[in-house]
Amino acid sequence: MDIKQSQIDSLIDDVAYLEHEAEALKYVIDSVPYDETPPGRRSISEILMFLDHAQQNYYREVIEDAFKSVRPINLNAYTDPEETFEKDEELAKDIQKLLYKISKHRVAILNLIKNINLIDWEREITKGRQTISLYEFTNQMVRKERATLKEIADLVLTYQNSKQMQRELESRNPES
Repeated sequence: MDIKQSQIDSLIDDVAYLEHEAEALKYVIDSVPYDETPPGRRSISEILMFLDHAQQNYYREVIEDAFKSVRPINLNAYTDPEETFEKDEELAKDIQKLLYKISKHRVAILNLIKNINLIDWEREITKGRQTISLYEFTNQMVRKERATLKEIADLVLTYQNSKQMQRELESRNPES
């Protein structure tokens, strides 16, 4: 696969956008029950913690190793972040601290990505019989994180709409 500079520039913009998303959450997150766990799912704070855990303990590690190594990286040598994730109860209670930590880590991964030369984006990463480039791996990370942040945004919107509906019902029916 021939990777072009325009693709890398776009990838860098996407990673920067994800940092801005985490930053933007700081202003709306306190208005929702971020520690409430919906049935069969993670709470917003748990989703954010997992996002940071996966980035720090899996994606960043693989990207750094692929960048440093001239030999293909095998993903089977890395533990899936789902298997190593543990909820930090203290951090779950301080959502602003968690979002600050995520933003800080995002800037670090953004700087890492900016320092990778165009030719190095073609480094190979294997998993079983499948081989992808470092660029494809990083792009997959971005897509997964975008989907996760969309899930959080949807939950925030759902909570906000629910509160708005509750206020409207109360204003129509003040006796209850």
